Formats: sequence, C-alpha cells, structure tokens
Amino acid sequence: MKRISMVLVMVALLSLFLGWETGNFFTGRSFQRLISTIPASPIVTEVKYEKQKHTLIYSLFNPGGVPISVIEENFVFKPGKNTTQQSYVVSNIPLHVIIPPSGKASVNLKLKAGTPKLALGDVVLATFTYTHPLSKDLYTVGHIFTMNKTGQEKTKIKNQKKKE
Repeated sequence: MKRISMVLVMVALLSLFLGWETGNFFTGRSFQRLISTIPASPIVTEVKYEKQKHTLIYSLFNPGGVPISVIEENFVFKPGKNTTQQSYVVSNIPLHVIIPPSGKASVNLKLKAGTPKLALGDVVLATFTYTHPLSKDLYTVGHIFTMNKTGQEKTKIKNQKKKE
C-alpha cells in the first residue's frame, strides 16, 4: 500500500511539473509574440550640437517590436538671454529614417541658415512625426534641447550618479 501511494504521489508531482512547464512555454511564447508586435514611441537618447554645421544631431531609440519610420521633423527656436536672434519656426521638413526594432538611428536637424550659432540658454523644441506598419495614423514625439556649455545632452537615466 505504501508503494502504491508513493507511486501516485510521484506521478501527481510529475504531472504538476509537466503541466506547469507546458503552461509556461505557451504563455511565454504568446507573450513574446504580443510584445514583438507592439509599436513604441521613439526615445531621444542623446542630442549633440555641431557648431560648424549649425546642426543638432538626435539619437533616437526604438524600444518596440516593429520598425518605426520617421517621416517629418519640425522645430521651434526660442532665444536665451545671451542671444539677439528672434524666435522662429521651421516646419514640414521631409525625412525618411527607418528605426529597426530595438535599434538606434541618428537624425540631423539643420538649423535655419543665416542665423547665429546657438548660445547658452537657447532652446530648440524639435518634433518628429513617425508612423509604423500596423497603422496608417501619424504620431508625433517632441524633445526640448537647451544649449549648455558642452552642447550635448544625454538622457537622465544614463547620466544619473549615486548620491553618497
């Protein structure tokens, strides 16, 4: 009798283990498939200002599972306290940059010709219009760049330092 009950307990435990693993396998696969089809908004990870070319270079990251096509860029310039340049808007600049899933791409934003170089405190609000293959809708993401001493900006997540 003891032997039969031991065999039944072992079969029950083995069945539970196999059922658990089978469920994890199918749930995990369907979850991965679901995640891989979710489009994401591009994230600006870094911005650099090249003085010689009078250009802002944006590094965009696509955290989603489908490619994103950046089709247009717009920007607004707002002068800081050290600049005499007036505010201006440049819009509907055609662009064709495809960011692969979990990939990065660079986008160059050429500032208005004939304007002075960026000075400390100048602000550029850039917006990027993008689309993805799962929808015909257009989406927009914006980023504010404030000119600092280095002319470079990285996401705060990468540059946070531990306070001790």
